[in-house]
Amino acid sequence: MGLRIHFSGDDVRRVTIAQYPAPMWEIERSLRALQLPDIGAATAPWRAWARMRLPRTAQSLLPLVPPSGPCPDFLSPIERAPDLESGLEQVLSTPRSLLDRDMAQLAQRRRLPVWAQDVGRGSPPALRFLGRALRDYHRKVVRPVQGQLAAEFDAVVAELTRTLTRHGLDALFAGLHPSIRWNPPVLDVGHELFDEDVHLDGWGLHLVPSFFTPTNAFCVNHTPPMTVIFPITPREPWRPGPGPGRARAADTLATLLGGRRAALLRHIAATDGITTTHLADSAALAPSTVSHHTAALRDAGLITTHRTGTSVRHRTTPLGVDLLRAQPGGILV
Repeated sequence: MGLRIHFSGDDVRRVTIAQYPAPMWEIERSLRALQLPDIGAATAPWRAWARMRLPRTAQSLLPLVPPSGPCPDFLSPIERAPDLESGLEQVLSTPRSLLDRDMAQLAQRRRLPVWAQDVGRGSPPALRFLGRALRDYHRKVVRPVQGQLAAEFDAVVAELTRTLTRHGLDALFAGLHPSIRWNPPVLDVGHELFDEDVHLDGWGLHLVPSFFTPTNAFCVNHTPPMTVIFPITPREPWRPGPGPGRARAADTLATLLGGRRAALLRHIAATDGITTTHLADSAALAPSTVSHHTAALRDAGLITTHRTGTSVRHRTTPLGVDLLRAQPGGILV
């Protein structure tokens, strides 16, 4: 299963590599990643932190962008914009016919809120609300890692460019991602939702690294060039904070979650299920206070809570374990 991209003639000389992250694509991919239970330890700190501070307006975006499967094409324009405002302008100026098409297709798969239905009709108030939700989301949960994202992206692009320049197309394609296989003259992009042969016929191929794309590459082929977006694993866990490159030492688990919640998460991880009463005793907190914090940790996807008789037991989720492992000192209390 997947897309088989056929090269011919000059196609091999029309391979390009993205030079900057596409803001709208990163918003769309990160909204998906935010809803997945486990996409790796490197982005675990960001996901836990983002879930706990997701703006109310941005929560309205979740029905439009599910964790998997199709979402409206207009939210991730093919024409790549270099900054957020340019990308938003592309989204909000989408012709009404395309808005109607995309939202009608989405409505066939899930029930949409009224404001989303109004987006399909090109309603100015609904489009203004969409723009505000996208800005709020980016400001709260993407911009704080923008410096790290840009630094990682530049490093990956530099390495891909060196590989292409020094070793050629075969070496470049061989090292992109396990879901991509190069069997000249065909590039196989594995994906469970597609089974199709595509001939470039002069379109060219554009490669886009993405740190929010979870597991396998995918293609966008509405207009030239054919675009392949593929996952890249960050070299270090993302810890939201100012400045590019490495996160500051002060950006710890307590910075992400708050001191009490970080301590409770460590207590829970050190047990094979702990009751609220025992957790309160261990942390020297009132049970009502512990219940408040465990509810927040549960909403962030870091723990699960199950009733056993008259008590409830808390356990860490894979995301919670990944988050703890990404911190200095590991998961032990």
